[in-house]
Amino acid sequence: MALSAHTARLIQLLHRAGALQFGSFTLKSGRVSPYFFNAARFDTGPWLAELAEHYARAIRAAAPQATIVFGPAYKGVPLSVAAAIALSRSRRAVGYLFNRKEEKTHGDRGRFVGRAPGHGDRIVLVDDVMTDGGTKREAVAMLREAFPGTPLDALVIAFDRQEQDMQGGDAIVRFREDTGIPVRALLTLNDLIAALTRKPGRRAAPRPELRGLPQLVPAQQQALREYRARYGVEAAPVRRPR
Repeated sequence: MALSAHTARLIQLLHRAGALQFGSFTLKSGRVSPYFFNAARFDTGPWLAELAEHYARAIRAAAPQATIVFGPAYKGVPLSVAAAIALSRSRRAVGYLFNRKEEKTHGDRGRFVGRAPGHGDRIVLVDDVMTDGGTKREAVAMLREAFPGTPLDALVIAFDRQEQDMQGGDAIVRFREDTGIPVRALLTLNDLIAALTRKPGRRAAPRPELRGLPQLVPAQQQALREYRARYGVEAAPVRRPR
């Protein structure tokens, strides 16, 4: 599987920020994963700004007419603000919007913070990963109730684990079918496998754009492939920008 130079740069960024970790991680689902993606590691201005450029590129491809970037609390909050700033550098001002976990009843009242959609606005949603899709469905229902008639153009996530949900289905496909909203991922598990593993017996030197990434030992490479074989969905349902 060939990787674009853009995807390789994103993997490099994840590695430098410490957002991509390998080992043994017990997930919320109870599964033991050989890797972990942690967007919370983008905890400084420079890291977040660089990640936001990748989001902006994906948003321009998936939702070119979007005027507001919405991020669900809590991890989606900094992502929405940073992506709106990145998008505003290359076109007219783009707004940000996020929700509070609990509606505020005094001062700046309401459940939302940021630019409220008006006539002609279109929303793109951003978040880090997709697990069972519950949080995203709640966000969609909340937005459609609060701002009826405002189009929701796409959901852009940082990483697609390409993994079955707890019902054995594909959470991203189910989200798309239930909401009618397309999903785009910056990076997929297949991308990581293509970048960080080699076929048995192959000793070719890593490509220049991937130098500096962790060299996974054979046991780690095998663990990635076995995890994908056991829990992976049959095909990647999302598109990535090239």
